[in-house]
Amino acid sequence: MFGGDTMPVKLSAADRTRSNNAYDHWAQSLDAYEQSVQVSAFSSKFDAFLASKYTFTANEKAGYDLFRGKGNCNSCHLDGRSTAPAPTAPNAEDTGVPADVTPVFTCFGSANLGLPLNPRDAFFYQTTPDSFGFTANPLGFGYRDLGLGEFLRSGFGTWASPNASWRQFAPKQDGRMQVSSARNVAMTPPQCPTTEAPGPYFQKEFFHNGYIKSLKQLVHFYNTRDVYPFDVTSGHCPAGTTEKVNCWPRPEVPGTMDMTIGKLGLTDEEENQIVAFLRTLTDGFTRPYPNRDTFTGACMTGGSAKTQGNESLIPTPPLPPCAPEVCGLAPVPNPPVP
Repeated sequence: MFGGDTMPVKLSAADRTRSNNAYDHWAQSLDAYEQSVQVSAFSSKFDAFLASKYTFTANEKAGYDLFRGKGNCNSCHLDGRSTAPAPTAPNAEDTGVPADVTPVFTCFGSANLGLPLNPRDAFFYQTTPDSFGFTANPLGFGYRDLGLGEFLRSGFGTWASPNASWRQFAPKQDGRMQVSSARNVAMTPPQCPTTEAPGPYFQKEFFHNGYIKSLKQLVHFYNTRDVYPFDVTSGHCPAGTTEKVNCWPRPEVPGTMDMTIGKLGLTDEEENQIVAFLRTLTDGFTRPYPNRDTFTGACMTGGSAKTQGNESLIPTPPLPPCAPEVCGLAPVPNPPVP
């Protein structure tokens, strides 16, 4: 069932009924867990705001307006409300009733945000067999993460696509990753109260490959990806520039990038206000969050959220072309992935 071409399992009518019932109950149990307070607590400041039990601070309110307006975040991380103020009408007022009182802040779609290849991703170095003889990535730095496009091809390192007819759409989906929920994006252990330097902070890694190290950097990337583009790889920004501040290395998969972001025109203060709003999505405000992990390590301190993690940057080695096991699988990426 995990290969390319598979044959259906022949079951009797009775066994097929048993199989269907097992899958139905499995799905019901997953659904019950996902709706439980262990996963979906809906106890954040934002949830209290929707229930008229919390008033945003000035920065939180400004950040929320930017999230739905100039920042264009709400086009993917849906908040269950109207779209005003929209990017084209920043002074519009939202007079609509919330369509969803427990929004999950995702559109459940996929997007290619144009993230650079992250040379600190351990996957690039897993090129030799482990104790079981399994080699996770024999391609090394010849690997490129084509995301949804790779899955549609049933390609390298993915599960088999359940429908071969989808394969034709792969080139338009290359580099696209699932839009994550923005809920709890700022959640940290109690002893490390923030994700942002100088802290004390809990170091997180954001986006699919962990390239971004703070919410400030995350918002700044959305805002300036196309303002400070350089044709370099991570760790090789030109002298006089600072990576993740005024130098963004080239994207790993450039041809299918989402162009609704990258040059939003946000000021430094407006970026910080969006971060302030994102912090309102952390569960545990109206009641204790029962599923917060117990962290026994030390908090980090020092530095700046703008350059957080840059002290651990490593130069990307010279990249070979995208391996044929990835980019040579039909239908091939179009435009080609370098």
